[in-house]
Amino acid sequence: MHSVEIKLVIFDLDETIVENAIPFSEMRERILRRIGSEEKPRHLYEFLKAKGERYLQLLEKEEIRRAKKAKVVKSLPQILEYLDKNGIRKAVLTRNSKRATMIALGDYARYFDAIITRDDGFEPKPSDEAIRYLLEKFGVNSGECVVVGDYEYDIIAGKKAGCITVGIKLDEGDYRIENLEELLTLLKGFK
Repeated sequence: MHSVEIKLVIFDLDETIVENAIPFSEMRERILRRIGSEEKPRHLYEFLKAKGERYLQLLEKEEIRRAKKAKVVKSLPQILEYLDKNGIRKAVLTRNSKRATMIALGDYARYFDAIITRDDGFEPKPSDEAIRYLLEKFGVNSGECVVVGDYEYDIIAGKKAGCITVGIKLDEGDYRIENLEELLTLLKGFK
């Protein structure tokens, strides 16, 4: 394991620290059906944004519907407690809207030092713009930051910024874990 001091952990939201009862694919199908689109875009947000504000409002409405049925991952409180005890900053970086993110996190939102959503004006993942902003904000070197996510965009963004990447059920990251609970063991191993 690295002998590096971790000072910041940046978490993706969906299927990383929050489990959704409604899969993204189902939400996406609902939206595409509602707008009568035959296209199956790879990037739903960018696709809808190009169509106009009205379509983004529909996306947010569906995200909120999904967020209301979401639950934080069982091991999140334990992980947040460990990070707090060790003076490690915690951030959420998601392509979701701010409202949906706050609903999904509920009371847990207050335990994070920063929550960045697509409403904050940064280039969305796989861009590393928001990660670089967080590194600067907290005065952390990229090698002291861990980016955790379940999708290739999380890993690509983290690697671009020079951070340590952890993929949940993903082979692309520096480390692979099967669930968030395993992150605790991994973080303890960095000391």
